[in-house]
Amino acid sequence: MAMPKLADLIDEYNHIKGSITYKLDPKKLFDKTTPEVVFCEKTVGQSYFSLVRNPDFEIVFTYKTGDKTYYSRLDLNSFQPIYDTHLFLSWGPDHCELCWAVTPGCCENF
Repeated sequence: MAMPKLADLIDEYNHIKGSITYKLDPKKLFDKTTPEVVFCEKTVGQSYFSLVRNPDFEIVFTYKTGDKTYYSRLDLNSFQPIYDTHLFLSWGPDHCELCWAVTPGCCENF
């Protein structure tokens, strides 16, 4: 069974506030020959989402709502998941968070 695309999990019901646990493709995530990988880029209503692995080898989650933009980053240069490539993404009217889902309570300190 194919995994749904990350963008398909963001819709009119959760674009203002929501959370998703999502498994990224490790081949794309850790391929240093590809400068940038876009996992998701979507606009729903006045909300914009993107999840990108940038050329600096960081995963960047961007959430824009109205005139406010929030970012959360994970540096793949200093940390790589040992067991899995599941990410936890959370967003709301005044925040966005990104962390590895394999670490219990990883997002509580943001």
